[in-house]
Amino acid sequence: MATPFLPAGATTGDSGGELSSGDDSGDMESFQTPEAEGTRSLAELFEKAAAHVQGLVQVASREQLLYLYARYKQVKVGNCNTPKPNFFDFEGKQKWEAWKALGDSSPSQAMQEYIAAVKKLDPGWNPQVPALLAFLS
Repeated sequence: MATPFLPAGATTGDSGGELSSGDDSGDMESFQTPEAEGTRSLAELFEKAAAHVQGLVQVASREQLLYLYARYKQVKVGNCNTPKPNFFDFEGKQKWEAWKALGDSSPSQAMQEYIAAVKKLDPGWNPQVPALLAFLS
């Protein structure tokens, strides 16, 4: 069974926690490049930030929430690909405009900006410390 931390098809074997893809051909291409590893770490940090934002909704301003929304959409969907909401959908129109304003921004850039915004909203947030330990400290 794949977990969110392992690629599909990968398992941990009885060999001391080493990853196994079920293919013992010794293919070196299966190893992550430093860039891929960095992107994965950035993606993990982004997911932690997105989960943390749920607790910050009450303290964030409308502008901050729109800023975060646009970057979240850029990461999860890509460039704005939906028609502009009608005039009477004020909230939908604001969200669409915030997302559309990002243009061709890369998902990596959007993740970095999202994480920085979460850190600015909650300077004490440390994604490296599990939530329970942060609560106890």
